[in-house]
Amino acid sequence: MKTTTSKVMLGLASAFIVTAFLPASAAGWKVWEGHNEAAPRAILTDTNDRAGAVLVCDSKGSLSAILSLEAGNISEQLDMHATYKRGETATISAGKDTPVETIVRYSPANSVIEIGSHTPAAKIYNSVIRGETVAISVDHAGDTETLLPEPDEAFRAFAKTCNSARASNAK
Repeated sequence: MKTTTSKVMLGLASAFIVTAFLPASAAGWKVWEGHNEAAPRAILTDTNDRAGAVLVCDSKGSLSAILSLEAGNISEQLDMHATYKRGETATISAGKDTPVETIVRYSPANSVIEIGSHTPAAKIYNSVIRGETVAISVDHAGDTETLLPEPDEAFRAFAKTCNSARASNAK
């Protein structure tokens, strides 16, 4: 009996140790609350194990983004309502593409950057499609790398909406 109990305890301890060091599974993307599920203009990562992102597409098909500089749920980070933001220079790269330097709004209180320019936001969008790691270097805030979740139903709906907006404005 003692041997069986010891084996069970050892098995439970081993399972705990193994799962304690595995990253949490990535849930993917979700539509921003209040947006049309079939045609969203804003989506965000639904992860806790890595730095997250919000992607936004305006009526002309132009992208903007918010990126977290630390692991955690980006919804919770944005709920902090940090009022102080400052302009910083950031370098954003994905995969082997040439890095893009841009001015971002950095919020030290919740450790996020807002990217209002289409080109660096598109680099983040494309990194999702290609499955590439995004590297962000922000003056006075440090460096972060994250692999955003792969495209899922919410991401594809967002992509379709944004591509349609871009195509209708190209006419």
